[in-house]
Amino acid sequence: MGMPEVHAEPAARSGSRSRLSTGSELAFIGQCVVAGAAFLATSGMRDDHGLGIDSAVFAAVPIMLLVVVLVAYLHRVLFTLPVMALTRALGNPWGAPLWAAAVAAAYTGWAGAAWGLPYGWTALWIAGPGVLPVVAASYARHRSLGWTGMAARVGAVTGIALLLCAFGAFLQERTGFAAYEPPRLERSRYAGEWIGGGGAYRLRLDENGEAVAGNLAQVAPTGLWDTCSGTGKWTFEPGRGSGGLFDRPRDRVTLTIEGCGPMRDWQAAGTAERPELFCILGDPEDLHPRSAETLHRL
Repeated sequence: MGMPEVHAEPAARSGSRSRLSTGSELAFIGQCVVAGAAFLATSGMRDDHGLGIDSAVFAAVPIMLLVVVLVAYLHRVLFTLPVMALTRALGNPWGAPLWAAAVAAAYTGWAGAAWGLPYGWTALWIAGPGVLPVVAASYARHRSLGWTGMAARVGAVTGIALLLCAFGAFLQERTGFAAYEPPRLERSRYAGEWIGGGGAYRLRLDENGEAVAGNLAQVAPTGLWDTCSGTGKWTFEPGRGSGGLFDRPRDRVTLTIEGCGPMRDWQAAGTAERPELFCILGDPEDLHPRSAETLHRL
């Protein structure tokens, strides 16, 4: 009578096709969640163009999470599973990075041939999100871990990363470290030609206070946003608060254009070397997403 092979079943299960990519979808979801949290945590380091974090973003979180879950399982089937299958078939337990690069190169070549995408950036976008899922699948395979065990480990790592993001955001807001500061310019620096929308929007500000607008945003009598062209006046006001998530003092240019209705103030953005003017489109009290029309100095 032979001894029972107590380790045969876990080993067999860990080598089966269904277990090749255990936990990879969890790692993909975790990295997407942490990336989103890091983006929000570093908001103070970027110019939000006075928009802050729109309430529509939080309303769309459940839909975004559902999309991330679906993409995670699609990535598991199209990327991680082929990588792990090649690793097992060729008998090299540590060859996953090599085969991940090979699979990424194959997809990159196909995308480049089909849509003419640049090879370097396409390879980065395909291979980059696949690193952690492949590492997670390799870890689960060598430790003979199931989905539940990987869920606990990925959940713990994700939770720690989210806490670090929250703590970093708190420190950044309190200390102002690397915070974005809008340019503070003299009035004469705003005089000149401004252009936006690939040339669709134009604004000329003369030193004598005259303004010439071409297709600039305005509030129509119906309450909707429209465009307007004409001549008028402009005034300059330095350093008013923006009202965004981080209330940064911004220079403002106010336009009074003949034949146009009331127009929002144009606020300073960009840098002192490359200044911009922007106008927020949409009602701050409205739940619909807002946007910013931006003009660049010629």
